Amino acid sequence: MPGRSDTEAGSAEGAETAIFTEIPVSSEDILNCSYSNWYDQFSSHTITEAKIFRDVPEEFIEYLQNDDIVLPKDDVSESSLFQAVEPNSDNDYSDWEEGGEDEGGEPAPGKAPSQAQNPKVLDNPATKFARFHQQIKDAIKELGSVAPKLNWSAPQDATWMMMNNTMQCHSATELYLLLKSSDYINHDLGHAFDCVTDKEIPKVKYELVLRKWAEMNPSGEFRCFVRDRQLIAITPRDLNYYSFLEDIQDEIVEKIGIFFDDVLLPKFGSNSFVFDVYLPKPLDRVYLVDVNPFARKTDSLLFTWNELATMQPNDESPAFRMVEEANSGRFATKAHSENRVPRDVVDASLDARALVELAQEWDRSNQ
Repeated sequence: MPGRSDTEAGSAEGAETAIFTEIPVSSEDILNCSYSNWYDQFSSHTITEAKIFRDVPEEFIEYLQNDDIVLPKDDVSESSLFQAVEPNSDNDYSDWEEGGEDEGGEPAPGKAPSQAQNPKVLDNPATKFARFHQQIKDAIKELGSVAPKLNWSAPQDATWMMMNNTMQCHSATELYLLLKSSDYINHDLGHAFDCVTDKEIPKVKYELVLRKWAEMNPSGEFRCFVRDRQLIAITPRDLNYYSFLEDIQDEIVEKIGIFFDDVLLPKFGSNSFVFDVYLPKPLDRVYLVDVNPFARKTDSLLFTWNELATMQPNDESPAFRMVEEANSGRFATKAHSENRVPRDVVDASLDARALVELAQEWDRSNQ
């Protein structure tokens, strides 16, 4: 998952310019972190099963890359995205009626055009990848609800588009909205190998991963950094203050260390990588959530990449860093907020009436 850029380098008058510590990343390191390349080996250690589509049609990739967001409506009853707005005197829908044409077939004054007069409204983007679309619908029906991702990234930055504010998708339509709204997904499609030092970039075979939805307590998620086959650092993924973590941090580090030594170290192909785990109470099991490249594009959270590239490994225990009460305000910003929109837009997206009111207010402010 792409993260914040690291900007430790700087200069001062009369001093030499600081230089980033180089972090070598190969194309093989990137490919090793692709979901299908590690899932088969470690599926028994993941919290839920996953359906991986390895032969994603080019038409689907083109659909994700298109700037416009046109969604199929063949599963309207299964999605919360298409909620009817009750016409009233306070919204722009009050004058819209079906069959609002005059005898000549033209829209009557003050009436909205019907779909028959606007062929573009009838376009169903899924017709270009109809078989794949049906496979996605079947997989969602089989798994119940899913969290989608491509080879490397999940659309965590686009959850503000969803009614439940999570990546949980009950329909293909919701899944497409998440994927098309995400900068992280765009990263996979066009910038996955930007950080590598190889001269030849391999041709990417894109895959769609549908993971069965599972509720996870964010306080139990941790990001772990491995450099040269040594676990060097651990930090919570959720940058909120949890007072109880201080009391159990030694146990957390021990559990993750055992998991790394016994499960990941013997089998994972890269010497340096970043892995995410989930430890639910009572901390009797470690679940593998994801694997990312040991590269600056991966969010380093409470560490800096300069620290991670230069710190001396502790043979006894990796460095553990958490948000403490003294600095909790420093990390009060919500995760992925740089990819979001103003709060009033988010609130309005949860209420059709509020969305209409926001649009009216916007029109008044521009008059």
